[in-house]
Amino acid sequence: MTGALAVGGGLTGPASALSFAEPGIESFAPLDVDADNRIVRRDTGEVFKIRGLTVPDPKRVAITEHLRGKTFEQMVSLVTSNGNGWHPRVIRIPVQPIDIGEHPNGNTGPTWGEFAPEVVEDESNEFMYEDRRLQRPPQPPAFTEEQLDTYLDEYLDPAVEHCRERGVYCIVDFHRHWHEQPPGDGRGSGPTGMGPEGDAEAENHLAYDSEYTNYWAYNAFYGTDHPASWLAVDQRFRNNMDDGYVSERMVESGDTPYTQWQVNEALRDEALMFWHVVADRYGEMDHVIFEPYNEPAAPGILGPVEEYGAYKVVPLWKTFVDDFVTPLIDTIREHAPDTHIMMGTPGWCQGAQGVHWQAFPDDNVSITYHNHPGHGVSKEQNWLNEKCIGKGCWEDHETQGLQEAMDVHPVAVTEFGWQNEEYTEDELGMFDVDLSYWLEGTVESYGRPFVEAMESDDRISWVAWGADVRWLPTMFRRDFTINEGDFELTDGSWYDTPREEYPVNCEELPCSWTLWEAPNMGQFVKDTLAEHEDDRVPFPSEFGPTDPDGDGLYEDVNGNGKMDFPDVNELFRGVESPSMQYNAQKFDFDDDEILDLQDVLALFEMV
Repeated sequence: MTGALAVGGGLTGPASALSFAEPGIESFAPLDVDADNRIVRRDTGEVFKIRGLTVPDPKRVAITEHLRGKTFEQMVSLVTSNGNGWHPRVIRIPVQPIDIGEHPNGNTGPTWGEFAPEVVEDESNEFMYEDRRLQRPPQPPAFTEEQLDTYLDEYLDPAVEHCRERGVYCIVDFHRHWHEQPPGDGRGSGPTGMGPEGDAEAENHLAYDSEYTNYWAYNAFYGTDHPASWLAVDQRFRNNMDDGYVSERMVESGDTPYTQWQVNEALRDEALMFWHVVADRYGEMDHVIFEPYNEPAAPGILGPVEEYGAYKVVPLWKTFVDDFVTPLIDTIREHAPDTHIMMGTPGWCQGAQGVHWQAFPDDNVSITYHNHPGHGVSKEQNWLNEKCIGKGCWEDHETQGLQEAMDVHPVAVTEFGWQNEEYTEDELGMFDVDLSYWLEGTVESYGRPFVEAMESDDRISWVAWGADVRWLPTMFRRDFTINEGDFELTDGSWYDTPREEYPVNCEELPCSWTLWEAPNMGQFVKDTLAEHEDDRVPFPSEFGPTDPDGDGLYEDVNGNGKMDFPDVNELFRGVESPSMQYNAQKFDFDDDEILDLQDVLALFEMV
């Protein structure tokens, strides 16, 4: 991107002036997709490769700000401060149904006695001693339109506006997910031998109508009281066949379960209600991007693009596109004809091959992709499918790759991240960080090669998870005393727990955060964004502050050659402007690495 804001030269001597290059692009513009499947600015056609960060749900941050040490605005201001070396082009904001409707964050899931009595009967089985807490997803609808309106008024409106003020695009992410699992270690076969991996057993064995699941579809051949994952359906049907081979002709006949998928209408209708309201509210804002459904879970899409049994999965994908995706996109387009859309895929956004069978019904859409170190494809670093494309790709390290989806739609990697448990525990002086197996990684084993792969193609954008100190994997650690002790949520709910029982880790906001260094992800992601700082969203500026005493701080804010009270007024008026925030370190008069109203007060005291 040319003509981006830049600090001029000659800033070292007394009375030096702060100047800005003339910008080539002076505002946000709607994003589109060009003929080469690249995201571009609609006004200029310039390629706009998205690089950014995910932050937590703004309502969750609001009720936990004294635990986290920052408000939502302070958090976003920190990671969009160009003057302090931050250069994201987008901030992704998860909007969670559990927070809109104020549901429990986590309850104890199925006990071993409920799920697999044989495990309890074998007292020598190591798995029975695990206390794995699970999250029951709220069943749809998880919120009312009145609750949604309140959420938007109080939390999302200010968040979206703050992104605009900070000069970054904003992804509004309907953060629905979950298809929960019973206990398992995630590393082996699990205690019951029901699945290939311990903590994937429930995908195959919990029923569609279980309170622990949120399948996006069920299989009408078997009914709602049976598991609805594709693997469970496939295994059950083949186990009842004489030879276990399903031919393409059998599938085409319609007498098998492979063509009898029915969408979860309640789940879809919840999302439709959300987007009817949200798309109407933000659809004319040029800096907003929509992510209609974070992670459609099971049934997942897997397997090769062609031959070797691919025909068994194709009807499931067509059900997803026709009956789930199309109504969502149609609803959004009623209110937001120009907004770029990032659409998730079944199987936690870990498989993209379905777009080769049927593309999404819109030209201005990306396919989202989520990846972490524990996935099979990451262990082989096969994200771009150099090792297998098309025929016979049934292994995790093959099915979880991008499968050349970029030939059909741009790819938006809206979640990836990593953390090293041993390093984190050593640095924090604590044990049992409880890091998921899927997140365990380092810069060299995962982060660097993954980002290099995503940077190798202009049709792929990325957004790292996450710019926070609590939601794992974290980019930051808290530099203050943690007073949480034995604190537990009432019934696993932030909203049922009385506020007076919340621990206070940070009395006076904001409190300091420190960026995690390697092998964790924080510093590496920041440095990578900085490598592309010339690609930031540029904005114009005409003011020319000076540094009268050469101390690196620009006390003469209005550029009249002296420090006086009009400088305080000028700083107050412009403290949130993109041009000042880009040069935040020049106005950081209270030395807290953030440009905010506290700096206005500090300059007032100096005057």
